Amino acid sequence: MAATLVRLRWRLTLNAVRSSVWAVIGLLAGGAYAIGAVSVLTGGAVLLGAAGDVTSVSLVLGALGALLVAGWTLVPLLLTGQDGTLDPRALAAWVAPSRTLARGLLVAAACGLPGLATGVVCLLPLLVWALSGQWAAVASALVMAPVALATCVILSRVVVTAAGLSTTRRGRDRVALVAVAAVLLGSLVPSLLNGLALGEGLEALRPVARAVGLTPLGWTFAVPGLVATGQWALAAACALGAVALPVLLMALWYRVVRRVMVTPVSGSGPSHGYVVVTGKPDRSSSAAGPAGDAAGTDAVSLVDVLPWARRLGRLMPVPAAAVAARCLRYWRTDPRYLAQLLGLCLVPALLVVVAVMGPAAGTSVVEHLAWGGAPAGLLALPVVLGLLTGWSLHDDLGYDSTARWSHLSAALCGRDDLLGRIVAAALWQIPVIVVSTLLVAGWTGHWRWVPVVLGTALALLGCAYGWSAVTSVLMPYEVNAPGDSPLRSRTSGTALLASLVQMAGWVVLAAVTAPVWGAGILVVLAGSWAWGTAVALLGLGWGLAGTCLGVHRAGVLLERRGARLLATIRSWPGHDQPG
Repeated sequence: MAATLVRLRWRLTLNAVRSSVWAVIGLLAGGAYAIGAVSVLTGGAVLLGAAGDVTSVSLVLGALGALLVAGWTLVPLLLTGQDGTLDPRALAAWVAPSRTLARGLLVAAACGLPGLATGVVCLLPLLVWALSGQWAAVASALVMAPVALATCVILSRVVVTAAGLSTTRRGRDRVALVAVAAVLLGSLVPSLLNGLALGEGLEALRPVARAVGLTPLGWTFAVPGLVATGQWALAAACALGAVALPVLLMALWYRVVRRVMVTPVSGSGPSHGYVVVTGKPDRSSSAAGPAGDAAGTDAVSLVDVLPWARRLGRLMPVPAAAVAARCLRYWRTDPRYLAQLLGLCLVPALLVVVAVMGPAAGTSVVEHLAWGGAPAGLLALPVVLGLLTGWSLHDDLGYDSTARWSHLSAALCGRDDLLGRIVAAALWQIPVIVVSTLLVAGWTGHWRWVPVVLGTALALLGCAYGWSAVTSVLMPYEVNAPGDSPLRSRTSGTALLASLVQMAGWVVLAAVTAPVWGAGILVVLAGSWAWGTAVALLGLGWGLAGTCLGVHRAGVLLERRGARLLATIRSWPGHDQPG
């Protein structure tokens, strides 16, 4: 079975190459990249082995090995998911799921170009330890090399196949979210490492490298280093874990293959999320007569498609509650909204941590960021979150795409439309701001600052809601169409407009909320912490007023400019399909 699948894989690859010039170019480019990468890594292995520092070599190999295993999992998620010829779903019509098939698929995956290149890379630790003169480490590296390759291939196949990336819309949405998270984290890692290096020198990176190498992803590459440094007990434990990991993953891979081959592919939404509610029928119905009267005494069942509309409808206008319920579903399922949520929760926190990463002289990073002793600059985090979360609705109307016609045809009140969007966002954004305020207060030990920080953050949040509502009607600019990746760049030339609107909006918000943050500064400078509660109440009231004024004004503008707004949205690339 394995030999048949390997031949099938390469025959399909060669057939694709013969039929397309671009396939030839892609294959040559991939081969050149693999050869170049292996050559560079081989040169690095020679230099690392000649260095002679056994401890450093052990840390570097363990950390890089963990990154290699992680790359086998993440890179397919960020690109196309996987080779479609190796998808068990594609073989479901020809063969029944079995352990033999599952093993054959793994062998075929390892015999591809990435697998062959990775196999060579897994043998490079032998060269490193041979040049270092550590022959016991060489022997252990020889044993661990096939285990490392097996871990890479099996883990990648389990994650990618179980995600169903190439077969469902939800799978592609997962790809988009993973890509956004990887881009955000990847862009911040250099700054984080630089902050560590500047704070304590390269010695600060040693604990990080050791911790990464001792994770399950780095066990296979850490074992030779532990042998070389004489840590025999830890080496034996890591070796057992390294061998057990692919064995456990194989059992999981069998289950994944069986499940995906016998489960029909479905791109529908989560119908199981709907519940059935019971209620009394309308007695004024046209169903008259004995049958109708008898039916009138029984309860009827209705599908509760938007349960939050029913809950919020007790507190706000029913149309606004319906919009809020729909937007809450978007925040949970739409990759464009989820990408915003991920960025809003991740970026400010990491940026603040990176900004204060350099400890004072004579202070370690652990002491610098210890609970109750962290820098007071972290108190800016809730304020930044208040600004960014409120600003997240600045073009929310554009995300409706051409489906905005349904609001126009239903003559939905503009104020209800915008109020529902703000309520949906506030239901999760306000708790995030409150929790972050309490966390940074405890982390820094400045509990007296909580009312001042919370009041400022709420004032910025509420005024940002109002300003976002107005700008979403007056100055809409291109957003990605439904189904597009959140990483797709905008092409209608509105990127400059978006930047200008954002800068102008932040200046306006800073000026509008000046009474609140100005009062907070006075309280801090004077040390009159008893007035902090007044600042908190002022910020809450100021934010509510900003939201109400913005929603009222933007609602009037939306009713006047609804058709023009729909025409603008339809002119954006990808938004010209019926909603």
